[in-house]
Formats: sequence, C-alpha cells, structure tokens
Amino acid sequence: MRRYRPIIAVGACLVLGVLLIVGAIDVARWRSAMTSGDVTYRTAPGRELWVPSTILPSRVTRSLLGLSDDIAYREAVRAFRLAHVESPVFSDPSLVVQRNDATVRLTDIVEHGTDPMRRSAAANLLGAIAYSDALADYTNRAKLILSASKRFDQAVAFDPGNDDAKFNLELTLALGKATSLTESGGGTNPAPGGKGSKGAGAGAPGTGF
Repeated sequence: MRRYRPIIAVGACLVLGVLLIVGAIDVARWRSAMTSGDVTYRTAPGRELWVPSTILPSRVTRSLLGLSDDIAYREAVRAFRLAHVESPVFSDPSLVVQRNDATVRLTDIVEHGTDPMRRSAAANLLGAIAYSDALADYTNRAKLILSASKRFDQAVAFDPGNDDAKFNLELTLALGKATSLTESGGGTNPAPGGKGSKGAGAGAPGTGF
C-alpha cells in the first residue's frame, strides 16, 4: 500500500488543481454575470438576470462566494419593479401574481436579512405595495393604509437614515387620519389623489417610495 501513496498524492494534487482552475473560471463568470445583470436590469428587468453559465453547480459556487443574499435582494427588488405599483391590480390579473411574488421575496428579506439597510429598503417597498393596494381598494383602504404605515415605520427603525421611508410614513399617517375623518363623515373617496404612487425610487431621496 505504501508504494501507491505517492501516486495517490499526485492524483489528489491533480484533482485539487483542476478544481481550483474550474473554481477560478466560475468566479470570473459570476462577476461578469452580476455586473452585466445589474446593467441589463436598468433597461430590461423582465429578463432572466444574474444567472451565469458555470462549470460547477451554480448553487454551490454562489453559496461559496457569498452571493446568495445579494441575488435574493436583487430578485426581490426586480419583482417589485415588475409588480408596477403605479397601476391598480384589478387592471391586470397578472399584476396580482407579480405583486404576490414581490411581497413574498421582500418579506423574506425583512424577516431573514442581515443587512439593516436592505431590510429597511425591503420594508419600505412592502409599504409601497400596501399603499398602492389601498388606493385601489376602498373597502379595505383603512386596513391597508395602516399596514403600509407599519411597514414604513419598520423601515425607519431598521435604518433611521432612510428618508424615503420617513416621507412615506408621514404621508400614510396623514392619509390614515384623512381616511378616518372621511369615513366617519360618510365620504367615499378619502385618497388625496394618489400622491407618491409612482413607484419606488422614482424620485429623489426624501420624496417617497
């Protein structure tokens, strides 16, 4: 058995060398995919992004490189963008499916994320979804506005520097008061013109969503 040890050692070194080379190739492909995916996202968010062609199983290399959280966050924000919160869900049933997908992904970031700023951003987007639904659903408007304000408040708690969440929180609190007053007075349209419903990131920081 001893005489085979050198051969086994050489074989092990060769295998390790091959794995290192393959790993280096996959790392380069992941970097390229992340960069190109971020660029493509700006103009074509509906395309499949951040998915490189790897030699080793992509899930393995993604985990080894610590990219799982980065990709999960990107996919959650992408799902939110495709949900089109500026449009009422009843205008297109497919938006309901997309909005549900965004909600699930963003909730996972909020509940299991480790980066406070990302958790704050995700909570803010969840609030935007609830706010958008409130504008289109008079029956459940008060409940949805309350849900939105709680998410915005949560976003501020995660990141006190999130000016968009602060603005959105003030907006929904004011809208909540207006809704209560209008409903108690028998009104039918408490929404103040849907201000701030043009989508997350549409304006400068501190101007909402």
